[in-house]
Amino acid sequence: MKSSLALAIGLSSLVLGCTGTLNGSGTGGTTGITGGTTGATGGTTTGGAMGTGGLRVGGGGAVGTGGVVGTGGVSTGGGVGTGGVVSTGGGVGTGGVVGTGGAGGASTGASHCGARPGMVFCDDFENDSAGAPPTPWTTTGATSTSMVTIDGTNPAASGTKSVHIQDGDSDYDTFLQLHDTSVLPVSGGKLYLRYYIRLAQPMSMGHNTLVRGDLYATQGQGNNLLFGEDNQMLFLSINGDGMAEMSNNNYYTDHVIGVGYPAATWTCVELLLDHNTPEIDVWVNGTEVPDLHTKSWGVDAYDYLRFGFEKYAGPASEMWYDDIAFGTQPIGCD
Repeated sequence: MKSSLALAIGLSSLVLGCTGTLNGSGTGGTTGITGGTTGATGGTTTGGAMGTGGLRVGGGGAVGTGGVVGTGGVSTGGGVGTGGVVSTGGGVGTGGVVGTGGAGGASTGASHCGARPGMVFCDDFENDSAGAPPTPWTTTGATSTSMVTIDGTNPAASGTKSVHIQDGDSDYDTFLQLHDTSVLPVSGGKLYLRYYIRLAQPMSMGHNTLVRGDLYATQGQGNNLLFGEDNQMLFLSINGDGMAEMSNNNYYTDHVIGVGYPAATWTCVELLLDHNTPEIDVWVNGTEVPDLHTKSWGVDAYDYLRFGFEKYAGPASEMWYDDIAFGTQPIGCD
């Protein structure tokens, strides 16, 4: 997508090249534009040229050049632009920006894996083959090679691909997993873990795990991390359920469901897992979840991370993960 400065320069050039009449119909090389933007003349096109990005500017049939993604008001990957991809008064519309988790299309913009301080690993899965498990990841579960695969059809959090997890009714755990000693555990003992997740259905009232942090040599022991769902909200525990919190720890008194993941929408999640302090903190779409912030639990220097679904109460679930990253400093959702 071009910057706003580049768009302004392009519109200025359009004005300088104008020898036609304002507010007229663009015929014979003259483009009529209402709302204060002049149409380019010179006989190159009638009604303007189709922009590379598809932003339409001007009335009188003109189609602008160098616009943002989307044609006719619909983005090519992720969301329907509402007001702004098609301009009816000659000005550059606002809105119509590529959506996150919208319907239709395959591309949803730039990767969230851009370089930043402290980041040691990030995978947007764009280099993996659709229909197969990703690498260098491995999978776990009875039918994991067919239930944990790259999806190039449904909208991704960025680019065109994500990891699709399909947990069956008879499956206990269906995970995308990473144990790579070249990057895990991170140096210094302070692990920031960021990922995007999209659920096919609303969160369950049952207790299930979506992300696990573990020591590979002693899995399920020590300060193993379980991060998932319970009572339709986020649930966090260390060492099984020995120490546990929900995103609203007052739920059994006020019956208010805390922070969770909405269905059919990409959600950005970041965890701080500090082995030294120790400390655990959680952010959802960049906002801290206070009831999941604790400095009273032990945390291990995790070298084994799993993403998917471990079912205790069910039902079976379906979800997507994308732009999984970790490092030694906050990563964020950009």
